Amino acid sequence: MRPKEISNSMQKEMKRLKGLHTVIAAFGLSGLVVTFLLASSALELQIKLLGVIGIAAVFVVLCIISYRLQRPPADIAVRSDKQNEIQSIEEKLLSLDEAHEFFGASLKPPDMFRLVSCRVADIFPFAASILFLVSENKERLLIAQADGKNVELTPNTSVAIDIGIAGRAVSSGSVEFTDAMDLEIGSMPDMQGFSSAAAIPLMRENEVFGIFQVFTDSLIVPDKWTTQLLEAVGTRIAPIFSGSMAFERSLANALTDPLTSLPNERAFYMVLENQLAESQRYREERPLTVLAIDIKDFADANLSFGHAMGDRVLTFVAGLVKEQLRKMDFLARSINDEFVVILPTANEKTALEIVERIKISFVNNPFEISEAESIKIWLNFGWATFWQDGETAPQLLQNAQLRKQQAKSAEPSKVLWFPKEYVN
Repeated sequence: MRPKEISNSMQKEMKRLKGLHTVIAAFGLSGLVVTFLLASSALELQIKLLGVIGIAAVFVVLCIISYRLQRPPADIAVRSDKQNEIQSIEEKLLSLDEAHEFFGASLKPPDMFRLVSCRVADIFPFAASILFLVSENKERLLIAQADGKNVELTPNTSVAIDIGIAGRAVSSGSVEFTDAMDLEIGSMPDMQGFSSAAAIPLMRENEVFGIFQVFTDSLIVPDKWTTQLLEAVGTRIAPIFSGSMAFERSLANALTDPLTSLPNERAFYMVLENQLAESQRYREERPLTVLAIDIKDFADANLSFGHAMGDRVLTFVAGLVKEQLRKMDFLARSINDEFVVILPTANEKTALEIVERIKISFVNNPFEISEAESIKIWLNFGWATFWQDGETAPQLLQNAQLRKQQAKSAEPSKVLWFPKEYVN
């Protein structure tokens, strides 16, 4: 039974109790009336005496029943003590529903996780929480979000699904508890200093898609009441997390090139504007360079080998270029065979070194058309550095593309770097 169902059951029992009290009061009043009628009747004295004794006996029995009814069974007494707590919890659970209705899928998963975690902690206090997502092959649990004390988990890590209570909750589809924290710490060494944990399954279309696991400083009593409470929590937060994840996927699809899986031009401009804001703030202390890249004679290759092969070439180029960039660099696909790159903190010298590294990688890694045939791919490059070549995103990209167009007249393996005055 859920908290609301428990509350309804208690209300029914209280109504039955009040009804019995009414019946007893009615019997007591009737006994007085019958006694008066017997006393004033013409019946023999012996019959009157027996009638009065009988009425008195019934009245005593009714008094005993009434007294006992004033003392409800132990389970009702205990649950009645929690009546106020139940009502408070129902209000807090309702706040989760309101959060889902108000925010819908508009919050990104990290923000939604913090909001939900805070609301759940108000209902069922805990020290830390983790959101696990079941992997596609259903063999691992991916740690999507984590918050709270002692939580220093590496993003995008995972644990085996057959270790710990989170995996048990996936298999059983029900809330699982543990105070054997050594096993939990064995799968997540950073999670130390807790006394117990509970894993709440998150259901979507009758299937577990995630686990909301909480860690507490004190022992959790895994009784019926606690289980029902956490089940009610899981029922409410599952659609919240599911909606937030769907929102993130739709946003990612809107900013991702479907062929290469790189960010698209829209994402490129969003990131470039943010990076320019930092560079404008620190000027010469924080340089920034933009690269414009395309594939030499790509249109001819498309005609010769077909569009399917052209798609393979684009994917190959995207992957190889990305391997040569720094972790902080941002590669995106623009249109057709064009790519754009943001190089934060990179001045002209650093940009030249990165371009040279990309060129060498394509010399050493020819593209395989088939097992018996391969070709070398050459790229055209253009560049523009913040402040020297422009201070806005359109200015930088325009100058980078202009240099790239000028480079196309050179040898395939050459990249010409024209002075700023010539470009302008």
